[in-house]
Amino acid sequence: MSNDVAESVIDNQTITASLSVQNKKPRNKPMTLKLIQLGFRLGGYLSPKIAGRIAYNMWLTPTRFKTPASEQSALESAVIEYHSINSRDIAAFTWGQAETTDKGTILLVHGWSGRGTQLGSFVGPLVDAGYRVISFDAPAHGKSSGKQTNLYEISDTILALQEIYGPFESVITHSFGGPCTALAITHGLKTNRVVTISPPATTLGLVHKFSDALQLNRRTRKNLVDSIANTFGSHIWEELSMMNLIKKIDMPRLIIHDTHDIDVPWEEGQAVAKAWNDAPFISTTGLGHRRILRDDAVIESALAFLNG
Repeated sequence: MSNDVAESVIDNQTITASLSVQNKKPRNKPMTLKLIQLGFRLGGYLSPKIAGRIAYNMWLTPTRFKTPASEQSALESAVIEYHSINSRDIAAFTWGQAETTDKGTILLVHGWSGRGTQLGSFVGPLVDAGYRVISFDAPAHGKSSGKQTNLYEISDTILALQEIYGPFESVITHSFGGPCTALAITHGLKTNRVVTISPPATTLGLVHKFSDALQLNRRTRKNLVDSIANTFGSHIWEELSMMNLIKKIDMPRLIIHDTHDIDVPWEEGQAVAKAWNDAPFISTTGLGHRRILRDDAVIESALAFLNG
């Protein structure tokens, strides 16, 4: 195990230990999740290998959620186009016209099981400030085709969109969109500034959180990790760790994270900021993992950063 990967694992353990002493109200578990957890407890006891393979397929399969009322305005005001990228039909959303905007184009990148309109609250202020805004549904998300996807595929989609709509003056990311964008930058995405909201520090940490959510036992969890490494290579933990990716990126950046984020703990955003040459870090309270995308102060802070 390389030093970078070991560092990432230690960071994840520290984050987990820190969370255990915080007073964060747990979510009520849906009945569906309780049944899935029961299934994995039984399956993990009877056949950890089969249970691990099922968990692996679930790991690659995002959940498609209906567009909530809070995103309807952004959806209805967007120009929607479909592009064939890597044999997938990718839905792209545009607000503002390139001919009438004078500050360039901003790309919005949503997280896992999200949608292109999930960052819709940023659209109005950005367009009013003189930007054109582009967003998209990642493969197997929202209106785009596919049932399974991964970080590499989403990163490739971002690079393809650069050829269609770029160059991108800046990029705003949420959650899993952070490492997807970081990987795209290391592979040729050209942009001047990045705002990353609620970023996960490591990919291995995401696997641990996923395993915890499903209540996988030790042997099932190992089979899941081995399945991922066998498919993508053992280098995946180092290559796709955001804390490692950002060390290759030198540009103005801003990290924003909420102390009450249950999905991706605040400590991970702080770790990313420190690893990124002590990047500017804004800490919010009481917004969680998703409401942070609709907070006026967060949007204003991001806009002020993009305006230099």
